[in-house]
Amino acid sequence: MIPDVGDIQVTFMQRLVLESGEGPYSETVACRGFHAALKEGKAALRENKKIKEARLKLGMGTDEYEFTFKADGFQFQTLKLPTTMNLTEEDDNKEGRFLERIYHIETAMRAMEQLFFLFLKKRLSPDWSAGEMLRLKKWIEK
Repeated sequence: MIPDVGDIQVTFMQRLVLESGEGPYSETVACRGFHAALKEGKAALRENKKIKEARLKLGMGTDEYEFTFKADGFQFQTLKLPTTMNLTEEDDNKEGRFLERIYHIETAMRAMEQLFFLFLKKRLSPDWSAGEMLRLKKWIEK
């Protein structure tokens, strides 16, 4: 639940890239496919690799957004937007389609920013080590 946005659902899709180290000493693990992200991804997390990028699906109400999220720069790549206007190519409403696309891009970005702020609030709270971090470690170890 995100305040002023509502309930959302975030799903990891078929691609996850994890990395450790920097520059010429960096190691990267790319997990692809429907089941790859769990075993290889958890093994990489156990080795203290950090998520560099992930293919995500963001569900908000009836709208779904799918995109690659690059964590190091908080960047969206290949953002697939929901289609809500029933317009054909012959329709002379290019401005309407353009404004709708801007609306959806801003909506997806705002939701990810809000998720990040909620994460920071949890991460910086005194309960992080005793609560959330223990749950994450248990999930990774499964």
